Amino acid sequence: MCRLLGYAAPRPTTAAEVIGGLACAEWQRMGRLHCDGWGTAWLDELGSVRQFRDPSDGTTSPDLASALVEHEASARITHLRLATEGMRNELTNTHPFVVDGIAFAHNGSLHPVERLRAMVRPEEVARVGGTTDSAIVFALILRAVDAGVPLFEATTSTVATLRDEFPTAAINLLVLSDGELIAVHANEGAPVPVEDFEASGLGPDLPRDHVDHYYQLSWSRTADGAVAFSSSGLEGEGWQRMAQHTAARVDLATLAIDVVDLASA
Repeated sequence: MCRLLGYAAPRPTTAAEVIGGLACAEWQRMGRLHCDGWGTAWLDELGSVRQFRDPSDGTTSPDLASALVEHEASARITHLRLATEGMRNELTNTHPFVVDGIAFAHNGSLHPVERLRAMVRPEEVARVGGTTDSAIVFALILRAVDAGVPLFEATTSTVATLRDEFPTAAINLLVLSDGELIAVHANEGAPVPVEDFEASGLGPDLPRDHVDHYYQLSWSRTADGAVAFSSSGLEGEGWQRMAQHTAARVDLATLAIDVVDLASA
């Protein structure tokens, strides 16, 4: 269970310029609940996917603040982790994972993980790194990519199959390559982790929308065409909720958005 934030823009810029500095501070502050590490992946000036991960609490991290408000990129995804019970808090389990120029970040969980793990070979997960359900989902997407399936189709078809196999799974994703930013919203029927909220001791300081809309993924577009995606918890106008069982692809060259229903994937 985690928080996702991503954007694609017509020029190198920061998350703060796309969604606002106050929204970035608010998003980072959600680390008070999602305190099991943070990470980011972005396109560098040569168009290659780069990565930085830190398994510690990002709430007051100057590195995370810099990633959000200082470091420019034409596209970036950022992740705050609330570790699923039994999934170790360590660097290799910290998102985003990056393999062969593809970055992957997940909010949600799939159970039982033993049945999920039976769907992949150990070497496929070892290629991703980590021991989590998220690493397995990414390994399955990469399997399809390796077979020649385009990344967007590989992502949507994998999620559609997993939702059939695990109907109460939460599978919200951000996927970034040198040509596209993909957002997936698929979590209908997934139980909200209320026990984790209570155990946090935050009480009335729990981030907004977490009890009623914890898995909601929303998107926005700015006047210059930049597109952003965020998990629930942010205030402000301009955000539109993604529909259940949908995926959006942003073409990084044109910023055109294609939306598909996962039922047709």
